[in-house]
Amino acid sequence: MTLLAMVLAVITGFQVNWNIEPARGQEGGSVHITVQFTEEDLLFVMENSGEIAFWEIAAAVDGDYTARSSGSVFRSELPLKEEVSISGLQIGTHLLTVMVGDLESGRSTEWEKTIEVTLQDSTSWSSGNLQIAGGYYQRASGTTEVIWIVYPPQTEDEEEADSLDAAYILRDGSGITRREGWMDMIITDGMYRGVASLDISNLEAGEYEILAVIVSDSSIAATSRANLKLLQAWDVWGEDPGLTESLIRPIANSSELSELRGAEGSSSRSAVMAEFWQERDPTPVTVRNEFLEMYLARLDYIDENFSMLNIMGINTDQGWVFALLGEPDMIDSRPLETATLPLQVWTYFTPPLEVLFVDKNGCGTFELASDWEEVMAIHERH
Repeated sequence: MTLLAMVLAVITGFQVNWNIEPARGQEGGSVHITVQFTEEDLLFVMENSGEIAFWEIAAAVDGDYTARSSGSVFRSELPLKEEVSISGLQIGTHLLTVMVGDLESGRSTEWEKTIEVTLQDSTSWSSGNLQIAGGYYQRASGTTEVIWIVYPPQTEDEEEADSLDAAYILRDGSGITRREGWMDMIITDGMYRGVASLDISNLEAGEYEILAVIVSDSSIAATSRANLKLLQAWDVWGEDPGLTESLIRPIANSSELSELRGAEGSSSRSAVMAEFWQERDPTPVTVRNEFLEMYLARLDYIDENFSMLNIMGINTDQGWVFALLGEPDMIDSRPLETATLPLQVWTYFTPPLEVLFVDKNGCGTFELASDWEEVMAIHERH
């Protein structure tokens, strides 16, 4: 059987970060839940030592909340992973509920999934979910790690248990396989921990699915799956100097653009851009560059909402303003039926600003009708 056929056969699983440990006799089984926090999940407040947020996790099986955890995290410590576990689960089907709360804002998010606790015997395999380092959303650049916990049948023949293989494939939204390979499986404490380094560079942005199987004696013993959303890997490092210049032009000054143009070779351009982004890093003592992350997110939005035909979104007036000021607090769209020309008014509350765009040709291309100098002045003050 081919690798692809083995992975595709009878694949099932959950898109969640938890792992189900099978029951061993009267002890019952366990579920281990991992929650990862990102900036979007929490509201940060200022304290003397920096920006901090407060979180809480509660987990229930069949409505009984028996696992709770809470704490705080500084923005510089993100992403944060926390684990809670529930043990003593009887064999059979259960409803798992996980609630994640932001204690500062009072917001909470709840997930529900049906899980199956099996008995670990001499023939049955039990599989946890596939976990992707870095989370569901990632840039299509470099590599990411895929982790899979699998519980083999109870057996005294350890050599036979060590003879298995684990395979994975990465499929795009059309079902086409883009990556495939084998996972390294290490047995410890009666379970296998599978790890694979997945190359996601040079892949198109979009939805992907990772499928994995355990192959034992040429047959499938266990399966799992996970979803992965890849975001555009924007060239903001000078690999293609013309493209990089287009992407950073709204926020770069003339001397910085001249320095990029004058750099010879990819390594020199990369050094120029490394300094460019470092100068804008609000927390240079940490690994993360929050400004760069924010700007890349703006490029994602601009590309999706303002690109048209052969025009990149960043090269439109709306794309340029969005790159400078971000998402407006209010958008007032007035179509041709209610105005002389179709127009949009973007309103920013802090600092206060109204930006007017007009579609002069009626083809969906909104040009800036406000004063560019006013927009730039707000950007420089922001």
